[in-house]
Amino acid sequence: MLFSTALLGAAVALAGSASASASASASAQTEEELELLAKARAAYPICAQKCMETLIPESDCELTDIPCLCTNEELNLQIAACAMEACTTYEGLQTKNASMTMCGAPVRDKSMEPLVIGMVFGGLALLAFILRMCSTLSSSGRPIGADDYMAVATIIFATPPTVFAVTLTNNGLGKDMWTLPLQNIVNVLRYYYFGELFYFASITANKLSLLLFMLRVFPDKHFRMLVYAVGGLVIAYGISFIVATAFQCSPVEWSWQQVDDEWGTGTCNNISMQGWMSAIINIIIDIIMLLLPLRNLWRLQMQLKKKLMIMFMFSLGVFVTIISVIRLHSLVLFANSHNITWDYSEAAWWSTLEIHIGIVCACLPAVRHLLVSLGASVLRSTKLTSGGSGTYGSRTGAGGNSSVVKGGSVVHTQETPKRGDEGDFVPLVEHPNHKAFDKQSAYSSAGDSNGHGADSVYR
Repeated sequence: MLFSTALLGAAVALAGSASASASASASAQTEEELELLAKARAAYPICAQKCMETLIPESDCELTDIPCLCTNEELNLQIAACAMEACTTYEGLQTKNASMTMCGAPVRDKSMEPLVIGMVFGGLALLAFILRMCSTLSSSGRPIGADDYMAVATIIFATPPTVFAVTLTNNGLGKDMWTLPLQNIVNVLRYYYFGELFYFASITANKLSLLLFMLRVFPDKHFRMLVYAVGGLVIAYGISFIVATAFQCSPVEWSWQQVDDEWGTGTCNNISMQGWMSAIINIIIDIIMLLLPLRNLWRLQMQLKKKLMIMFMFSLGVFVTIISVIRLHSLVLFANSHNITWDYSEAAWWSTLEIHIGIVCACLPAVRHLLVSLGASVLRSTKLTSGGSGTYGSRTGAGGNSSVVKGGSVVHTQETPKRGDEGDFVPLVEHPNHKAFDKQSAYSSAGDSNGHGADSVYR
């Protein structure tokens, strides 16, 4: 985000719109106006004072005419051009701050937005994760799987962006940058840089957690190959943009030191384009993952109401996709910003919101399992027999045993799952470890091409 030159040009322009009330007053100097002029003169850096002392006498304004100084656009442009050559970036910000104060511009502050959103939704994400892990603790709990370990990684990567909601607010995010000390601006850019790295790491880990959950749920080989392919895409996405973000500027420190002209020099990639491409690819992957399980879920043999409830639970990720789209819009607006601590506020909290809502959505199936085990029968799925074909079908007998009919003969299978798997969604028929067992006669709703054999779905 190389914005130093453009930022300086925008910052030194005097705030004409802020002077509406001042221009209504008479040109005669009051004590209040003289005091404002004295404060402004003390606040302006020497480089800007020299520009004004040269250019104002050549204009229609007097050195003490505040309404004219605030509304003369031609004069402001001339002062801006002069200051770009004579002042550093931060001196330009000091000039902007002095002008805005002199012209009576309101002091803006929306710093509580990223703080409140980060803390509230960060707390919800943590609660969902704790409930997820609690679902593995009881004697009837589900066994912990690879998706749970990846969820732990997601929480670890999501913690710094959540904490940064506090540190960014403390350093002035949500305020006009010309009102902040130079070190605060540098700190905001530093936290922004590291926040982006952890953002990519956390959303990548969360996507992998969801894909590992799908592998745990659906035994269909073709479907699993698709999941592996999407997983490879997710890993490539995460690695690519973590590396691209880490080395977006040379030297790396230039990512946050670019507002300090005394620090040195550096170069950066087109960071705006990089951010847009990452957001677009992220949205595409989200859409693919949303559509991936729907066909298998629709083929589940259960009551329509329960089926729609499960499909709805899998589709809650659409909220994350919507947030990603809104975040992309905020990044587009942020690309042309000359006031980063004010304009980045929205992009910052949309990013943390995407992380937190993604964690909540990924934990919902396990949370549902926990609630069902605690007696929430309304969330329990009914067990149905499947028999939509004359060739294939199944029936469930006492004791959890099922019979699968194939070619007129009945093959008995034991449906009792391993400990904890009884609530684990769709791998529906446990294959007994017995040589005489014909594994081809066991069908799951996800694996059978006709969608039959769903004897134990989302209990």
